[in-house]
Amino acid sequence: MYLIFCRNVMIYFDEKTRNKLADKFNQYLKDDSYLLIGHSETIRGNKNLEYVMPATYKKINSIKNNHND
Repeated sequence: MYLIFCRNVMIYFDEKTRNKLADKFNQYLKDDSYLLIGHSETIRGNKNLEYVMPATYKKINSIKNNHND
């Protein structure tokens, strides 16, 4: 997938569930694809989703990211 919209959904879940959702989105997104969330939402601790601008995250290249560990 190249784009996922999940706007104003994650605010209703606890942090553990939000992290699980972010992991699932990460699995389905192709490298250099985007995740758009609500303006009041954030994603923390997911090293494959890079903050681009408010409410927008980009999946960075998994192979490059694994070599940086």
